[in-house]
Amino acid sequence: MDTADLTRPAAVRHPADPPRPAGPMALAVGLGAVYLIWGSTYLGNRVALDSIPPLVATSARFLAAALLLFAVAALWRGPAGLLLPRRQWTGVGASGLLMVGAGSALLALGQQYVPTGLTSLLVAGMPLWVLVLRLAVGPRPSPLAVVGVLGGVVGLALLFSVPTQGWHLGGMLLVVLSTMVWALGSTLSQRLRMPADHLVGTGWQMLVGGVAVAVASVVSGELGRFRPGDVTGRSWLAWTYLMLVCTVVGFSVYTWLLRNAPIQLASTYAYVNPVVAVLLGMMVLDESLSGRQVLAGAVVLASVALVIARERPRQADGLPPGKTPVAPA
Repeated sequence: MDTADLTRPAAVRHPADPPRPAGPMALAVGLGAVYLIWGSTYLGNRVALDSIPPLVATSARFLAAALLLFAVAALWRGPAGLLLPRRQWTGVGASGLLMVGAGSALLALGQQYVPTGLTSLLVAGMPLWVLVLRLAVGPRPSPLAVVGVLGGVVGLALLFSVPTQGWHLGGMLLVVLSTMVWALGSTLSQRLRMPADHLVGTGWQMLVGGVAVAVASVVSGELGRFRPGDVTGRSWLAWTYLMLVCTVVGFSVYTWLLRNAPIQLASTYAYVNPVVAVLLGMMVLDESLSGRQVLAGAVVLASVALVIARERPRQADGLPPGKTPVAPA
């Protein structure tokens, strides 16, 4: 991806305006980055939670990431470039509270009790909630896009269908709830006024969400029980990776994708991330894949290809991301 696309100032975008064009190479690099980075998020989060409370870990990494993004933006554009018009605060506030705040906090709470592989499977259902929202408020997804989403879920169900002892129902429900909240935040971010300078917008989203989770950690008493001296070096390393790579880089690229690609295309990370996690396990931990897992991975990747093939022509037709040439129901 051209780094200029991530930092170039531009006029404020209204949801009804066509997006700035993004080339196929930029979209491919952006998707690949999200696939790889967020494919490792679940493992990093689980290691960090070994000795850091979930709300503290989540709020701290988003607040630190926001300050880092603001520092970069201020050096690039000056302090005045960080200011937002009042009309953009609804979009930034809603998406920050939902995606960064509630979505990430619920995921961290659930991951205390749910294995990493099962967590990634549950998160893979996020595009289904996007489809439910689109069926309710429009525009309607294409039949082939629906087939692609369902195919991805079927592939992931095969990939992680080996029974696991000790599944925690409450934790699983928290993870599912986090995907519903994230889907709502992703949808709203394309319908409300958002800063066209997405680097600054992402920083404000992280600050809003991080503050909200920090307040929750104080109210719940979690912050008062936190002892930094009890945190292991392994957890600190995982938290640093989550903050710098998964949060700053990953979330920035994802918000860029939401502005330049259909939401169904941006959401395909939920299918690929578990496959990436398995491949990383093979390379780093010398794990192996069964024939059934190879077949499931092929189904997932084929489903992603179907969604990409169907949604890309719509963007080429000059329609805004998420907008489809169909009459309202």
